[in-house]
Amino acid sequence: MSLEDNKALVRRYQEAYNTGDFAALAEIVAAEVLTPNIISGMPTGLEGAIAVHQTTVRGMPDYHTHIEDLIAEGDRVVARVTITGTHTGTFWGLPPTGRRIQLGGIYIVRIAEGKIVEHWGEENGIKVYRQLGFKFKLEPIA
Repeated sequence: MSLEDNKALVRRYQEAYNTGDFAALAEIVAAEVLTPNIISGMPTGLEGAIAVHQTTVRGMPDYHTHIEDLIAEGDRVVARVTITGTHTGTFWGLPPTGRRIQLGGIYIVRIAEGKIVEHWGEENGIKVYRQLGFKFKLEPIA
């Protein structure tokens, strides 16, 4: 695939997530996609990625990720994104606040044989909690 083909695949991937089109995701993402930063306790692979997304959308039904930049080199694509949503349902155990979030994030995917086979993502989770009005109590790890 060309670099432009890889970038187009990432655009399709993001659109499938934004619309909850999990059938399309199965065509775009390998079932055993490597997702090293997935939330602890979630299944691995595409099943886990979908579970994380569904849990997030239950808390923020208008959750949306907008691609700001795509950079492609070889078999990898980097996306710089803006994530938005309104906290109207229980979000990862937090009761609804009605507040909106907006934060930046970056993810990198590796593509093989026309599918995303690896996904590394970084978002600022502490910023989300602060925007929702929650404070952290720091405790040492035992």
